[in-house]
Amino acid sequence: MGLRIQLGPEAGAASSWQVDKRIFGKFFETNGRDTYPGIIDDCIANGSFEHWHSKRKKDGTNLPWTMRTEIMYRDTPVTPGLAYPWEPVSAGEAAYEQLQGGMHGKAGWKTYQRIGLAKGTGAAGIAQRITLADERTLEYRLQVYARCVADSSVRLRATIEEMSSGVKLSVGSVALTGEWTRYELNMTLDRASTDRYKASPFGEYKLSLVAEGDGGGCEVDLDWVMLMAADAVEGVFNPTTLQLLQQYHVTTIRWGGNYANEYNWKDGIGPWLTRPVKENLNWGGLEPNYFGTNEFLRFCRLAGVEPFLNVGFSYDLPPELAAEWVEYVNGDTTTPMGRLRAEHGYPEPWGVQLWQVGNESYGDYQFGYTSSIDFAQRIQTYYTLMKKADPSITIIMAGADPMYVDYSEIPGQPPIWNQRLLENAGTAYIDGLDIHQYTRGIRDEGLRQTWLKANDADPVFYNQVLVSYPTQYEVLLQELKALAKGYGFDAIPLDIGEWNLEPETNADWPKAEYETMAHACYVASMLNTFIRQGDAVKYAYQRDNTLYYRAYPVDMRPVNPGNDTSRFYAEPFLRTDTSWRLLPLDTEGTGFAMPQTWVRIRPMAHIPHVDAAAVISDREDEIILFAVNRDLKDAQPLEIHGGEWLNEASASMLLQSSEDPLARHEDWYEQSGYRMTETNVAFTAEGRLALQLPAGSVARLSIRLALSNRTEGERA
Repeated sequence: MGLRIQLGPEAGAASSWQVDKRIFGKFFETNGRDTYPGIIDDCIANGSFEHWHSKRKKDGTNLPWTMRTEIMYRDTPVTPGLAYPWEPVSAGEAAYEQLQGGMHGKAGWKTYQRIGLAKGTGAAGIAQRITLADERTLEYRLQVYARCVADSSVRLRATIEEMSSGVKLSVGSVALTGEWTRYELNMTLDRASTDRYKASPFGEYKLSLVAEGDGGGCEVDLDWVMLMAADAVEGVFNPTTLQLLQQYHVTTIRWGGNYANEYNWKDGIGPWLTRPVKENLNWGGLEPNYFGTNEFLRFCRLAGVEPFLNVGFSYDLPPELAAEWVEYVNGDTTTPMGRLRAEHGYPEPWGVQLWQVGNESYGDYQFGYTSSIDFAQRIQTYYTLMKKADPSITIIMAGADPMYVDYSEIPGQPPIWNQRLLENAGTAYIDGLDIHQYTRGIRDEGLRQTWLKANDADPVFYNQVLVSYPTQYEVLLQELKALAKGYGFDAIPLDIGEWNLEPETNADWPKAEYETMAHACYVASMLNTFIRQGDAVKYAYQRDNTLYYRAYPVDMRPVNPGNDTSRFYAEPFLRTDTSWRLLPLDTEGTGFAMPQTWVRIRPMAHIPHVDAAAVISDREDEIILFAVNRDLKDAQPLEIHGGEWLNEASASMLLQSSEDPLARHEDWYEQSGYRMTETNVAFTAEGRLALQLPAGSVARLSIRLALSNRTEGERA
């Protein structure tokens, strides 16, 4: 029978607490193209010509050059003396040499690029393959420091050409002198590229910087190259990213992740010209630190989202440094750090309320990882000093997600991180816990095949188990709440700081990945869980890089069905005329048994095919009901019974569905593989409504209540 829902007083009163709109957040971690040009609209990698940092593996070995994914293209060759991922351009003999020194930063680690033109060499230079958002703008600003160490006359020619055809679409040049000079060239493309990188909307190009001499030998030095779109907001920010964050109703952004535990916030303040370029030790590549504290907070303000800042936890990032960061962000100009912020051009305090200490600090892959007792003891100083800098802030501590974490301090025993943290820090030093959930399934291909045979299942059912996992996750949240209650937390504030479905499947199986409605059903189920557990779940940040508009070789996808799902879930909560409270549902319906699925999904007897959650407005004149059919093969009926309470109530239904829940949406400009339909529906005189939910679909019903149909006691 699908799902039968009883709405009304019989199901229980609305919650005393309101659902927090900050459950519709996105997680952001400083990680290559997500930042540049995803947020800071610079299209160049390693524009300061540093020694490239290879992505590390857990065993400490480096990936070979051909497998590196921190840059745009995987097949960029390595040229001795030439900073990666730049490539040589030469009409004759040329030498490349990186030297110490440069125009921004400290001697001893900062390099610039030297190009030696031998006598008789007409031209030599460097090039980098890039992608440009040419569907948005054809105008770009090139900036470069350069000098010529020679007596001869030398010009630097900049060219943007199409990769596939080699056609030069924009050319400019400047005459070099013997002194370091900052040059800026306006580069306007004659047309957009006809080529696209991995079916993305970005045009494929190559930027060349070539020194042309008069025949004599000379040396040309280059440094700090940037190529920015001319339509960048305030000359800095990617306008498409800002538009997408607003369009898809993102309410808050959590900055942090693994990178937070290596990040010193002082590297990202002051003029760009003075900021150090650092190795990104977690993710590989280099971090030029253009996207620092003030840039992040200004970006959040432009996007209309609330910022959440993650303080790193390690002996290299002591609590005193964390407290200074709070003061720099929130202190007025009578404080030392507040004055420093004002000197950097931001006299008004930012007033950031949400802070976190540590990130997955239980894991040996983290910088600063430690034991639960050590973490619980040391965070007390972080908490005390940060609260002293600003008593009004909320400080979330890095917890451990049940059934996600394998790490345990006691061999053979379940992880005890949260228990030890609550025992040793408790309500005095914890304003909430940050936990993460990435649902992946079975990691080993052979074990996945064995699982199918053991459960007499097919790959579609395997995906259905993963899509429906949020039902089990809700039980885990309830268990965590119960644990915390024993240590003085009535309903411990929870931050689901990172979450998403990243299914592990065999190569020839269907896959509930981002581009599918099956993935959207997982998103809906997680949001339903957050709504129902909203007495504790106050913040949630989906790890979904789609809205950071950039080209990235291993993570290239258009806006996906799940983005539309979170958008229409968030819409009611953004209204200013009311807030929303959880409305209990009395439900019964069909379901399936969830088998043991690797070590992180335990067996459960009954997983409903249709999962539903409802909220009611503070005025009690409107109900929003969210329902998702996680059956990936069959449609399921949905019956709503409200009796006199819903007698002839009017409603509108927004339905998101597809012919095949596992079909991929791959169009960058239009919906394909799924559809959104909106219809008006009406309850009968008995207050009933019967609907049919297609396989792998999500629905939102907006039900207008007639107060005249409510008893005086119900209205009260």
